[in-house]
Amino acid sequence: MVTPHDIVLRAAPDADDAYVAAFADPEALLAAAGVSTPLRVAHFMAQVLHETAGLTLSIESGRYSAKALGRMWDSGNWRRYFADRAACVAMAGQCRIDHGVALFSLVYGNRMGNGPPETRDGWTYRGRGLLQTTGRGAYRRFGERWGVPFEQEPDLVRAPAHALKPALGEWQDKKCNEAADHNDIARVTRCINGGQIGLEDRQRWFARVWRLVIGAPPAENATAWQVQAALIAAGFDSGAPDGIVGPRTRAAILAYRAARQLPPLPTITLDLRRSLGLR
Repeated sequence: MVTPHDIVLRAAPDADDAYVAAFADPEALLAAAGVSTPLRVAHFMAQVLHETAGLTLSIESGRYSAKALGRMWDSGNWRRYFADRAACVAMAGQCRIDHGVALFSLVYGNRMGNGPPETRDGWTYRGRGLLQTTGRGAYRRFGERWGVPFEQEPDLVRAPAHALKPALGEWQDKKCNEAADHNDIARVTRCINGGQIGLEDRQRWFARVWRLVIGAPPAENATAWQVQAALIAAGFDSGAPDGIVGPRTRAAILAYRAARQLPPLPTITLDLRRSLGLR
């Protein structure tokens, strides 16, 4: 099976050097956390790649524009912190000045282990690293678990030697391996995000990573192999791709067809391939 480090090199060509080094994983942290099966690796990497914009983002940016703040208000995320939409959008002026210090101190204040806005904990402990570790409480908890002073030195969360540690701690605490074993990306996303924000992008990353994980299809069974891989990427369990259309694959085909309102045939046909995005 292709390694997570290989996936980084092939799927994230612009990845931050610190992340590339972290995924070399000399301590075998991924294996110790059980992120070692094809599905677990693919789901973990899909979440990480989404959260970090293809491993290019190492710390949460506070450079919010008025348009972006308006979207945050419209989504309902920050309504409790501002009197109205206009007040939320007006924060963009302050973000241009302090790059988000006031904003994060406010919206992350008095929660996640942070003190009130005047402590600036919300800014100090804003999202960092592979799964955007956020809040003084999380920095303290993962620091105690791994014996690393994340609370005292927050930027260690994104350091090559430690970047995997808080991410894998969160992954294990939220039982993401179990959700990955069921190939349930919506459930994995809820565990990581608390909702379904960015689900479509996470699905796109999963589909891309899954192709790398399973490798190239064998020439003698290319169509069946690709269909099985595409079914799994779409959330329909056809078993590990092997190019053999057995009972499990036929059941997945029928379930997929029912969900997409295609004719109920347990076979690979042109309409199925087109629906799955295959030629």
